[in-house]
Amino acid sequence: MRAFVTGASGFLGSYVTELLVRRGAEVAVLLRKTSDTWRIDALLPELRVIEGDLLDIGAVSTTIEAFRPDVIFHLAWYGVGNDLRDDPAQVDVNLLSSLALLRLGLNAKCGAWVGIGSQAEYGPQNRMLDERAPTEPTTTYGAVKLCVGVLARQLAVGTPMRFAWLRLFSAYGPKDHNSWMIPQLINTLQRGSKPSLTACEQQWDYLFVEDAAEAVCQVAAAPNAHGVFNLGSGEARSLRDVVEQIRDQVAPGQSLGIGEVPYRRDQVMHLQADISRLRHATGWAPKVGLEEGLRRTAQWYCTNRNGEQ
Repeated sequence: MRAFVTGASGFLGSYVTELLVRRGAEVAVLLRKTSDTWRIDALLPELRVIEGDLLDIGAVSTTIEAFRPDVIFHLAWYGVGNDLRDDPAQVDVNLLSSLALLRLGLNAKCGAWVGIGSQAEYGPQNRMLDERAPTEPTTTYGAVKLCVGVLARQLAVGTPMRFAWLRLFSAYGPKDHNSWMIPQLINTLQRGSKPSLTACEQQWDYLFVEDAAEAVCQVAAAPNAHGVFNLGSGEARSLRDVVEQIRDQVAPGQSLGIGEVPYRRDQVMHLQADISRLRHATGWAPKVGLEEGLRRTAQWYCTNRNGEQ
């Protein structure tokens, strides 16, 4: 397989890239001059690096088309952090560049285009969600993800290129960004501090990042996997359980500030993916349980105290 990957230096993208290389794929990645590549530094000698920017994909389109990718993996996205979820640049940066990448795939006669969507496309519905659930995003991030998925799917209709869009729920694991809840909690506990938390009554779907990467690669390899898929563990676990497991791994006996932080206005209390469509199309199922995943995550952060290798 010849695979072209955007977002290869990001959290999930780095795991997808590593898995592709490990399985013998010829992998090209799009990297800006300013990209922080610490997650994939060990892989760089085995990658074909195309220096460019998704915002100006036309400048490197000839190079990408000459690579003749069998599959394009689109994992790059501006504004994933909570503080940027309603940034107007979500539209300017992500929408047109994603569609330009899809058109490039069509021009390159690419066999499949696999993009990463988000549970934010559904909005807070507080129940198990399958792909038929109404899409009611409450953030610009979710709305733009939804727009890209819908428009890209429409552009691919009637073409030989297979389109797949994976709505990712909550992925976690080593090498995640320090601003997310699990790394932030681990780092706070490592400092010997008491973390301030909500009442932790939420029931959330957590998927270990290695399982998420495996699913992405299996979708790319499955000829009948097309359209929209939920990507999660399929189980909802109490946030209090998650928090206490992490505390017991990192700082046993440390007190937790449960209930010190009020819920957000749009707080999601039940987030759970129905993954039966993905299972049926690919045979994929998560392998790493929450307990094992949290143990491995806590161990990595305790070894890499600054959150980077």
